[in-house]
Amino acid sequence: MKICITGASSGIGQELAKQLIKDRHSVWGVARRENLLNDLKKELGDSFFYTACDISIPNEVLKISQDMEKKAFSPEVIILAAGAFLNDINPKLDYGIFKKTMDINLYGAMNFVNVFLPKFIKKNSGQFIAISSITALKPSLRGIGYPASKAALGIAFRGLDLAYRKKNIVFSTIYLGPVATEMWNAKKSFVVADKEQIASAIKKIIKTRRPIYYIPFWSTLIARLSFLPDRWYIALTELFR
Repeated sequence: MKICITGASSGIGQELAKQLIKDRHSVWGVARRENLLNDLKKELGDSFFYTACDISIPNEVLKISQDMEKKAFSPEVIILAAGAFLNDINPKLDYGIFKKTMDINLYGAMNFVNVFLPKFIKKNSGQFIAISSITALKPSLRGIGYPASKAALGIAFRGLDLAYRKKNIVFSTIYLGPVATEMWNAKKSFVVADKEQIASAIKKIIKTRRPIYYIPFWSTLIARLSFLPDRWYIALTELFR
């Protein structure tokens, strides 16, 4: 299978690329840092291709499609793992950082949908997988753009799935709880997953084509069922770090 992954130079995206190639898939990685993509190419070999670009810029996403056509790489699955959790609220609201977060997390993903959905429609097959976040359900003191962008991305993909699944085009949304990465600054536990667990879960979604998936189970369940006031919920989640 041919699979495209954004955010492939580090974290969950990088781990997923490694696992998929180990499973004999071909992967096209996308990220801004070309040096890290080149290092990954050296490690993973001929089954890994890449384009270094800023996915928040529509023309650069179009260039990815053009690069793929030159290599006869027609993706069957696109995994939108790129994301930025930037501090846009402390010590005060910074609209520029807020907009940058929205551009990367929301519009970066939708730029891929805009470019590749017509291709999937033409061949009557394809799957988009969006990495959303449990912060889509609850606010965060670390920033307002990240939760807002993930909420918008998740609801957009759920609507797209309703519209296109009957055409054999699947839009899957993964709501992540705390993950032991630099972004979350959390340690692995029964309520905190690691990138290996997340990568394995994404591989299952490729096979099952489930529309919505929550991981880790317990921390995402707390967020989904919690009726705590926002400030109490924030205090509770700080215990996960």
